[in-house]
Amino acid sequence: MTINLNGKWKNQYNSEMDLAVVDNRVSGTFQTAIGQPSFEEKFEISGKINNNVIAFMVDFGKYGSLACWTGRFELDEMGPVIHTMWHLSQSEGGEEEQMAKAILTGVGTFRKP
Repeated sequence: MTINLNGKWKNQYNSEMDLAVVDNRVSGTFQTAIGQPSFEEKFEISGKINNNVIAFMVDFGKYGSLACWTGRFELDEMGPVIHTMWHLSQSEGGEEEQMAKAILTGVGTFRKP
């Protein structure tokens, strides 16, 4: 099974990424449809693939946060899909209760539009 990861992908939040894969290295851009940045802002993606698993990171720069996704890609009845779990760490906080709010976790599904 070969899945072409290159090109545009969209998740359930309408965030988009445009991936370029060379060998096992992932690069590209990410545009978020949620949070502080406007959708027009593009953020750099860097990551790796190994067989059918993927990990990539986005640095949201001046917004003081990093997000990392890990997951696997496959073909299902609707076509190519990337199933992920993500962690978003924000620089705000410091107190223990604020730290719990500064690290968010969720799941995401990316599909080619």
